[in-house]
Amino acid sequence: MFFAKTETGLVRPSNQDMYRVVGEPPEVPSSFILADGMGGHANGRLAAELAVETVGEYLSEHLPADNVPETIMSILHDAIQKTNVRIYMESLDDEANFGMGTTLTMIVIYGESIYLAHVGDSRCYLLRDHELEQLTKDQNLAGELVSSGAITKEESRHHPNRNVLTQALGSASYLNPELLHLDRKHGDRLLLCSDGLHGPVPDHDIKNVLKKSKTPEAAASQLVDLAMAAGAPDNVTVMVVYSMGAK
Repeated sequence: MFFAKTETGLVRPSNQDMYRVVGEPPEVPSSFILADGMGGHANGRLAAELAVETVGEYLSEHLPADNVPETIMSILHDAIQKTNVRIYMESLDDEANFGMGTTLTMIVIYGESIYLAHVGDSRCYLLRDHELEQLTKDQNLAGELVSSGAITKEESRHHPNRNVLTQALGSASYLNPELLHLDRKHGDRLLLCSDGLHGPVPDHDIKNVLKKSKTPEAAASQLVDLAMAAGAPDNVTVMVVYSMGAK
């Protein structure tokens, strides 16, 4: 089961978050893609649109029907590199788009596997056996401080450098995406979200919603409501997947 919801929020004049689904469950493979654009209102939205469109098309064309981990991980890596180049080249074609970029976080689900690819500071969470785990690392300056032990994860939510990305699609440089493969378990609940959710809403509230909500639609709606109640300083987008298959 799956549901997605996006809101502009209470401060931003436009929504630069984009998402796309390729093959909804129970179809496998199923791909869920989220991008949070940056670089001006129109430019950020364009970068995010290009990201979900390009990655979605690449996965649709290249993902195999069979669950072959090495092949799938390679395809996810290539999808990110090709999308990065496309966004960068588009930014050079028009001065108005110079410097545009976007985060990209995506999951691909097979019968007994979950694959993750990630660049930027959007997030993927997994609720399994009533415990919440952040599967992605925040690729921003605050995230680096958390990784080094200089600040806590809670402190990073309010750190002045939390919005300074260390990696984003649209870069002139070769990217080093975070890639992960894990076994899928019956009852898994997955959340993809932009920083419009995980910035104002603490993890313990996210955990409670995912634990208690009976459907992805209920979870997504409540999570967006929490972000709005917290002031919604940024666009907020959530994609919730409840895994009913696998072992």
